[in-house]
Amino acid sequence: MIIESKHFGLVEIPGEKIIRFPYGLYGFEDIKEYVLLGKPENDNPFMWLHAVHNPDVCFVVVDPFMFKKDYSPSINEEVLQRLEVQDPADIHFLSIVVIPQDMSRMTANLQGPIVINAKKNIAMQVILDDGKYTTRHYILDEMKKGA
Repeated sequence: MIIESKHFGLVEIPGEKIIRFPYGLYGFEDIKEYVLLGKPENDNPFMWLHAVHNPDVCFVVVDPFMFKKDYSPSINEEVLQRLEVQDPADIHFLSIVVIPQDMSRMTANLQGPIVINAKKNIAMQVILDDGKYTTRHYILDEMKKGA
């Protein structure tokens, strides 16, 4: 399948790489299919979660464990059922990143992670209500703490 991207032009993706969001993302509830573009590497841990059918919708995302090793989101049984999770090892997390003009102040939303059943490519955004995390964790500050 070929998708059109405002940022990347025409991109060919295998159909099995499409991640289905039955409930959409908060603020984007009508968009149900996304694909991850880019691969996390040592010098660039960021990827892009791109809407399959809308060339203008694309989010910078990061695996939160790459900068916050002690991240421990509590996912309830209802979410696991909705995502059809049978093995907890199939769960992957992504955090949406905001990159301001001053890149040293970029933040990740750890309170609203994207939870993916990587085996079935079903995902949803979950709002954690334990008060442990916020929507604006400073990535570089967290990396310095972990070093």
